[in-house]
Amino acid sequence: MGHLFNNIKKGACILRNIGKGVSNLPDYEAYVEHLKTHHPEVTPPTEKEFFKNYLNDKYGASATRC
Repeated sequence: MGHLFNNIKKGACILRNIGKGVSNLPDYEAYVEHLKTHHPEVTPPTEKEFFKNYLNDKYGASATRC
C-alpha cells in the first residue's frame, strides 16, 4: 500500500510541475534552494507569500477588471 501511495504522490508532483510550466509559474522549491545556497542570511517566504509577491510583481498589487 505504501508503494502505491508513493507512486501516486510522485505522479501528482509531476503533474503539478507540468501545470506550473504550462502556466509559466516560478518554481518555489528551486527558489528556496537558491536562497539557502546563495543567501543563507535571508529567511525564505512561505509558498503563499512567494506566489503572492510573484503575482503582485507581474500584475500589480490591485486586481483590475476588464
